[in-house]
Amino acid sequence: MNNKTNILIDLDKLKNNINILTDTYGDYEYFLANLKNNAFGLGYNIIDILEKNNINLIYVSTLNEALEIRKINHNIPILINFDITEENIYDASVNNISITISNINNLEKISSLNLKDSLNIHLLIDNGTNKIGLKNKEEVNKALDIINNCSFLNLKGVYTEFLTYGIIDDDYYEAYDNFLNIISIIPKDNLIIHVNEPCMYHRKNKDINALRFDLSLFGIEENVEENFVNNMKIKSIERKYNNLLFPNINLNLVFRIESEIMSLAIAKENTLVGRSYWTKEKMDLAIIPIGYKDGITKALNKVVINNKEALIIDDEIDYLIVKCPFKAQVGDKVDIISEDTNIYEVISLLKTNRYYLMSILTEHLNKIYLNIIIEHNLL
Repeated sequence: MNNKTNILIDLDKLKNNINILTDTYGDYEYFLANLKNNAFGLGYNIIDILEKNNINLIYVSTLNEALEIRKINHNIPILINFDITEENIYDASVNNISITISNINNLEKISSLNLKDSLNIHLLIDNGTNKIGLKNKEEVNKALDIINNCSFLNLKGVYTEFLTYGIIDDDYYEAYDNFLNIISIIPKDNLIIHVNEPCMYHRKNKDINALRFDLSLFGIEENVEENFVNNMKIKSIERKYNNLLFPNINLNLVFRIESEIMSLAIAKENTLVGRSYWTKEKMDLAIIPIGYKDGITKALNKVVINNKEALIIDDEIDYLIVKCPFKAQVGDKVDIISEDTNIYEVISLLKTNRYYLMSILTEHLNKIYLNIIIEHNLL
């Protein structure tokens, strides 16, 4: 049913966002792109745009994701975040795919293999937030000993994951200090020391040379609600740490979701529409082929048909029912999310966060890439 509903990905806007971000944070030497879950559903055909516009390394979850990227681009370096089994190490090494080392046991097993090709690795550090990663200096020292005594292991980088943004909380700063303390014993010459998006909002530390972007590339930054309490917290954090940084950047949402009216109906006064909406008057209805399996529910409140707003009155797994108080026809264009949409308002209305929204929003929709021709076949 969703063949009439498409997600349109504007590669010019993506390129513009990359250039804005890499220019704004030009004091970093390397830039990484987090493209987990098929580039958050936007597809790996954006890879060439990233490679040609200052992105040095692609960050994904699994070997399968990395191998999908290799079908499209043979050159850009890739880092896998999850541990991989010994039998898959060869696929990583011959395809220029770096792997993450997050525990000593896995590193010992890998170092015991008889590999002829070099294997690039990055050490993941647990900064005290109890995620995966090496926990302390002792584990890091042991890892360095194993690496130095293994002919095919090549340490390329060290990184961590910050779970909070340090804009209205103190937890970020403790985690940051823990990370810097743990990696202080690592010789850093020619290493990529990378951190994730929370560091965008803080002054650069001299020991960090790489910044890892995720949804900001697509025009969706972390959004802290502006209210009295949060504003007071921000002021308190700034007084305490004097480290906050809010660059004046204007990123574009790189995608929009378009559909069309699938069918029209007329509901009589005082009748049930869908599962829960009772009419108070006769009304014209439009059926739109997108629903809550696509992440869109009636909580969105409205869509735009022929540049006019129309109220969503009910939803189903694969369609919306819309009150259409103006003349419309089957096949008329419907904007679900457009350039004029406040994506943060959408996130709030759907009662979700930016990561979960993107993980479901694009899964079932047909992808159409705009403005820049890619030499490879589209997914």
